[in-house]
Amino acid sequence: MRGKWAQPGARTGLRTLAGAVVGAVTLALTACSSVPNQGPSDTSAPAILAALQAAGVRDLRGSYRAALCRRLRDDGASCDDVLLRLPGEEALSATPPMADLARRYRVAFVPGLFADCVGPLLRPFAGVERDLAQAGVDVHYLPVAGRGTSAANAERLASQVAALPDDPRPLIVFAYSKGLPDLLEFVAHHPAKVHRIAAIVSIAGAAQGSLLADELQSEYRTWLSSFRLLSCAPGTGEEIDDVRRAVRLEWWRQHRATISVPVFSLVTMPRPDHLTPFTAATYHRLASIDPLNDGMLFWYDQILPGSHLLGFVNADHWSVVQSAGRDLPIMGVLFRDGHVPRTLLVEAAIEVVDNTLRGAATRSREGDVQAP
Repeated sequence: MRGKWAQPGARTGLRTLAGAVVGAVTLALTACSSVPNQGPSDTSAPAILAALQAAGVRDLRGSYRAALCRRLRDDGASCDDVLLRLPGEEALSATPPMADLARRYRVAFVPGLFADCVGPLLRPFAGVERDLAQAGVDVHYLPVAGRGTSAANAERLASQVAALPDDPRPLIVFAYSKGLPDLLEFVAHHPAKVHRIAAIVSIAGAAQGSLLADELQSEYRTWLSSFRLLSCAPGTGEEIDDVRRAVRLEWWRQHRATISVPVFSLVTMPRPDHLTPFTAATYHRLASIDPLNDGMLFWYDQILPGSHLLGFVNADHWSVVQSAGRDLPIMGVLFRDGHVPRTLLVEAAIEVVDNTLRGAATRSREGDVQAP
């Protein structure tokens, strides 16, 4: 298979097709910049903005910065260029990482919307998977339908998780974009299988939905949902409903009590000089409301109440999980993603998740001992 992709003709054809896919998606997303703001849906759950502590979010930015900066120094990169520092972050010293993480956890990745529509060269997390596997980590990719609904993809995830080899090591599952709603749907409706998952790490996850999905809903259903892309079937249009803000807020209101797995959020929010041209139109559309966005989501729409905040990455919604500029050099002008240390971001997250879980287990044991 590797030899086939190495053939010049095959690579050129794939690049052309991938370019058509990216162009179609860009056109659709850009169209929403002229769509007027819509009023609240009749199904919208009442919601407010709140400080992290008021929303029950545990702030782990200091711990995550310490874990990531240690790795970046070894790699010769600038930490402040990768991880943004916002007010309220506590300065912490790096704690020695556990040396046996690969022996105690398995790692899985869940992609997002359109992930299977552009072929293998633009698959999210591909480079990270290779790096982790080479380091001895047991890695699994849990593909979902790029145009599937969260309900359908939850069933697909249930089958894939059940099919994993028996292993006492729990999974740390990284979910990207719409992959987070898909994974949460699985957790909510398949509690008997959730014991295999120790934690969920959301990377640019559509936790609270996207304003763009609300604005683009009509146009997407009308023509883009049926537009045949490279390697995925046409959708029904319902897949975009899963990332509408009103739908996500209402879903969370109904299912919050059923989410027993701890969720850790890694938020994407690029500085203008790190913005990929591919996302410029939607970034500026959202920036007219709040400049702290990643081209698809506002920063606060990437965090769930009661979750753990890892940090704010200086990257846009696409570049945080894909190295398109490297994998498709002919399309490099559309992307600015060479600065994102994706593997180190994931490794630092695994370390902080492990420290947090071990701390919670210790507190639980101490509580049991002190209980009358």
